[in-house]
Amino acid sequence: MATLAERLNSWFADAATPDAVGRLREPSTSEVAQAISQDPSHDVTISRSYLTALRNGSQTNPTVSVLSAIVKYFQSRDMSLPVSVSALINEEPPGRPAKSQDGWATALADRQVQSIAMRAGRLTPELREQLLSIMDVLDASKKASPSADAGKSSGDEPESG
Repeated sequence: MATLAERLNSWFADAATPDAVGRLREPSTSEVAQAISQDPSHDVTISRSYLTALRNGSQTNPTVSVLSAIVKYFQSRDMSLPVSVSALINEEPPGRPAKSQDGWATALADRQVQSIAMRAGRLTPELREQLLSIMDVLDASKKASPSADAGKSSGDEPESG
């Protein structure tokens, strides 16, 4: 089960937008804290250090008003992940069993997986098909060479004596 910090970090990754040279850039913790604090629709102010503590897991029990303000910020972004207080605190929506999502949640908690998925989502269907073909080749080469990896690793270990 993903933690509040992991879910919040996946929202930051999902909110990434291309910079001037086309690289995906997450909003900074400071930018998000400032935007939340300056939003006139609520009275929540949040510091960069507190938001950082939520992201790294050293703070784990924010108030409902803080959660709502964070959700409001991410709802204003172009997001592919579900954005709600219940999604942030990991309440399971009605009719959806938690077990079916465990494998996906574990894989999507990895920042590299999130980055690959976000970039692939912005490709044309033709380019996504090419990317899948490349990944198939990489998977096949990985499966074909486990014995070569095993032989290489045993030769790399220092000898004691």
